[in-house]
Amino acid sequence: TTVAPTTTTTTTTTTLPPPDWEGIVAEVADVWLSEGTPITPGVSIAVLLSDGTEVLVARGLADLVAEVPVTTDDYFRIGSISKTITSVALLQLVSEDLVSLDEPVATYVGDLLDGYVLDGVDYGDQVTVRQTLNHTDGFAEYAFDLGFYLLMSERLETVVEPEEIIDWAISMGPQYVPGTAYSYNTVGHNVVGLIIESVTGQPAHEVLRERIFDPLGLDSIFLPPAEDPPKPVVHGYATTVLKAALDAIPATASYPEADLGDVYDMSVVPQEAIRSAGWTGGSIESQVLDVALIFRAMFDGTLLGDAMVAEFLTTSEFSDYGLGISIGEADVNTIGAAVEIAEDVVSYSHGGGVPGFRSHASYYPDDDIAIAVSANVLPADPDVGVLAERILTAILAEG
Repeated sequence: TTVAPTTTTTTTTTTLPPPDWEGIVAEVADVWLSEGTPITPGVSIAVLLSDGTEVLVARGLADLVAEVPVTTDDYFRIGSISKTITSVALLQLVSEDLVSLDEPVATYVGDLLDGYVLDGVDYGDQVTVRQTLNHTDGFAEYAFDLGFYLLMSERLETVVEPEEIIDWAISMGPQYVPGTAYSYNTVGHNVVGLIIESVTGQPAHEVLRERIFDPLGLDSIFLPPAEDPPKPVVHGYATTVLKAALDAIPATASYPEADLGDVYDMSVVPQEAIRSAGWTGGSIESQVLDVALIFRAMFDGTLLGDAMVAEFLTTSEFSDYGLGISIGEADVNTIGAAVEIAEDVVSYSHGGGVPGFRSHASYYPDDDIAIAVSANVLPADPDVGVLAERILTAILAEG
C-alpha cells in the first residue's frame, strides 16, 4: 500500500505598521510654517483619532530672539475658543434648570445692561441669554476698535474687569435691534461669565474647573487673571495689520525692544490688561492637548447631554454660528488616496485670536477626530484653520 505524502500549507499574515502620525502631521505643519507671511514663528498641535491615539506635534520657535523651540508643553492664549468652553458651562446650568436660554439676561444680572439704547429705546432688559451666546445681542466688538486699543495702551499694567468691557459696549449702543442680525463680539460672553457667577455664587474660573477641567482630568488650562499657568505663555507676535495698528499707538514707543521689524513682540509689554480683557470670552491660556480633549468631550456625552448638544448646535437665521460653536464643513479632498473623499466634512469649530496668538479647534463628528492648533502670531497667514484642514486631509488620506 502506498501512502500519499502529507502536504502542509502555511499562510503568512502580514500586519502593516500604523502610520507615522507624528511624522505626517509634522510634515504638514512644516509646509504651513514655511508659507507664513511675513512669518509664523511656531505652532503646537494636538490631534485625537477615533481609536484613542493622541498625536502631539510642535514645530517652530517659541521665542524668535532666543531661538527657543516650541514644545507641546508650552502654553498659548487660545482667545475666543474660551467662548466655546464658557458656553458649555452655561448649557450645563440650563440643563439643571438654573438658567433659561430665552430669559432676559436681566433676570440673572439685574440692571447690568441698562442704558443700552438705540433710537431712543433701551434694550438693556430685552437682551436674552441665547442672544449673548449666538452673537445676535447687537454688541460692538472692542477688538476691532482702534479707540479701545488706545484706551488700553494707557493702562497696560491694570487688569480689565468684565464690567468695564460691558460698559464700553453700552456706551457704543446696539449695532442693531437685538435679535435681528448677527455680529460677532466678545462682550456677550463676558455677560455670560457674569451670569454663571450670579447663578452659581462662584467665580467663573472655579466653575469652569469644577464643571469642565476637573471632570476631564485637565490640569494644563487656566482662566486668567484669577489663576495662572505654572509658566508664562510663549512669546506672541503681532504682524501686518495688527503691527501697523500698534505702531500708530504712542504708548508702544515706550517698548522699542518689542519692535523686531516685521513683527512686534507682545510679550515685552506689561500683560495685565492684554491677558484679562477677554475674560470668559477670550482669556484662557492652555496647552493644546487640553483644548482638543474638551472639543471631543463636548460631543461624546461627557460634558453635555443630547438635548444640550442640540441647543449648542442650534443656529440663528442669520449665521451658521450656534451657541458658542461654528457649524460648517472642512475643505477636504483626498482623491487618489487610500480613502477617497471629494465632499466636505462636517465640522464643529471655533477660532481664537488675541494680540500675539491665533488658535483653532475642531471636532469632526463623522470621523470622531478632534484637532487643536495654536500659533504664536496674529494674524496668521495662512490661517490656523487652513492648517487644521490640511492635517485632517492628510489623516483621512491614510485610510
